[in-house]
Amino acid sequence: MSKIEDVARTIEDAINDNLLKPGERLSSVRTAADQYHVSKNTIVEAYSRLSARQLIIAKHGSGFFVADRSGLDQDKEEAVVEAYDRMSLLRAQLTQQFSIRPGDGRPPPSWMNSALPKRINADSLFDKESDQGGYGNPLGHGQLREMIARRFATQGAPVSPNQIVTTFGANHALDLIIRRFLTQGQTVLVDDPGYYPLIAKLKLAKIKVIGVPRIHNGPDLGKLRQLSEEHRPAFYFTQSTAHNPTGTCYDLQTAHNALKIAAQYNFRIVDDDPFVDLIGNATSGSRLWELDGFQSVIFVGSYSKILSASFRSGYIISSQEIIEALTDLKIVTTVNSSRMSEMLIASMMRSGRFDQHLKKLSQLLDGARTECVRMISDLEIKPYCPEPHGYYTLLEFPKSVTLEKMQKVARRLSVFTAPGNYFYVSKENSLSMSMRVNFSRSANKRFETFLNELCN
Repeated sequence: MSKIEDVARTIEDAINDNLLKPGERLSSVRTAADQYHVSKNTIVEAYSRLSARQLIIAKHGSGFFVADRSGLDQDKEEAVVEAYDRMSLLRAQLTQQFSIRPGDGRPPPSWMNSALPKRINADSLFDKESDQGGYGNPLGHGQLREMIARRFATQGAPVSPNQIVTTFGANHALDLIIRRFLTQGQTVLVDDPGYYPLIAKLKLAKIKVIGVPRIHNGPDLGKLRQLSEEHRPAFYFTQSTAHNPTGTCYDLQTAHNALKIAAQYNFRIVDDDPFVDLIGNATSGSRLWELDGFQSVIFVGSYSKILSASFRSGYIISSQEIIEALTDLKIVTTVNSSRMSEMLIASMMRSGRFDQHLKKLSQLLDGARTECVRMISDLEIKPYCPEPHGYYTLLEFPKSVTLEKMQKVARRLSVFTAPGNYFYVSKENSLSMSMRVNFSRSANKRFETFLNELCN
C-alpha cells in the first residue's frame, strides 16, 4: 500500500468508526504532513481521494471537513438522473443521425477545412520545447500560453503566461472550477437560459443552481442584485458576449454594474467565451474580463468551436493564486492536458494560419447569420433578441407549436433540434415553446421548409 493510500485509509477508518464526525474539520495539509510523517503532496493527494469518495469536502479558504453522508445515496441518484437527462441533447448531437442539424452546437466540418494544414512538420511542433517525450509543464504548453497572453494584451488586458492553465476544452475547465471551489449544498448563479452542460455539471455536483434571467443586454441587473442578496452565491457563471443560446451580449453599463454587484456580495464571476478570438461582427459587446483585469473574473476559453471539437483544447485565465489551485487539481485528475493539440495550435498561430482561418470563419458566420435572421423575419418568427451575435439565437414559437409537433416534423424531415427547455435551470421557467438555432447550420432552404411546416 502506498503512503497516499495508507493515509487515506487511516482517515477513512476514523470516519467510519465515528472518531471523526460529520462537519469536523480535518488537520491542515501542513499539520497532517507532520502528523503522518509524509510530504504535503502526499496529504494533498490523500485528501483528493477522500473527496472523490465523498468522505470529506473542501471549503475554499476554510480547509477540509468530514462530509455528512446521511441521505447521500438517494441525493446522488437524483442528481445523476437530472444531469443525464440534460445531457441527452448532447448524446443526440454526437450520434450524427440527422441530415439537417440546426440544433448542433458546432459549426459544420466544411467551415473548418481551412484550419488544419494539410501537412504537419513534426519537428516544428517541438521547436524550443524541452521534455519532448514527456508530459510537459502542468500549466500547459509554454508557447501557446505565451501567445494567448499576447492576444489578450492586444485587447487591453495584460496577463502573464503563469496566469494561464490549459485544459481539455471549456467543459474540462468548468469541471475543474466546480470541483476545486464548490462543495455540495453551496449556491451559484447562472444565466437563465444558459449553457446546458454547465447546468448538468452543477446539478451532478449537488450545487444549488439559481437562474438569473438573461435579457437583451446581459443579465437582468435587478434580479441579479435581488438573488445575490437572498442567496449569497459563491459564483456567477455567465457568458458576457455571443451568449449560448440567445446570442445576446453585455453592454458596457451592464458589465460595470454586474462587477459592482459581485464585489458588493463577494462572489466571483466565471466568464465562459469560446468565441473570444472571432473578429468583426461575429461577437460584440463588453467583456467582463476587459473591465476587471482578471481580479474577480475567471475566464474560460476554448478552441473547440473555432478550430475543431476534436482538439479538446481550452484554457483558464485568472489570478495566479486561482491558477495554482486549479493546476494542482489538474495534475491530480488528468496529469496534464492535450499537449500535442496545444503544440499544433501554437504552430498555427506562429505561421499566421490561425488568424487567416478566423477571418474566413467570421465572414462565413456573419453571412449565415444575416441570411438566417432574414429568413426568420420573413416567417414572422420571433428571435430572443433582434440582433443576435455569435453562433446562436433562441427562437420563440406561437402557442400552436408544441414539443410533440416539433419532434414529429423533425423526425419526418431528419432535422436535429435543440428544444429551448434544455437551456433553462427550471423547465417551468422556459418559454412556452422555443428552440436554439445555430446560424452556421441553418441558412438553407431545407431548414426554412422545416420552420414553415412547424408553424403552419
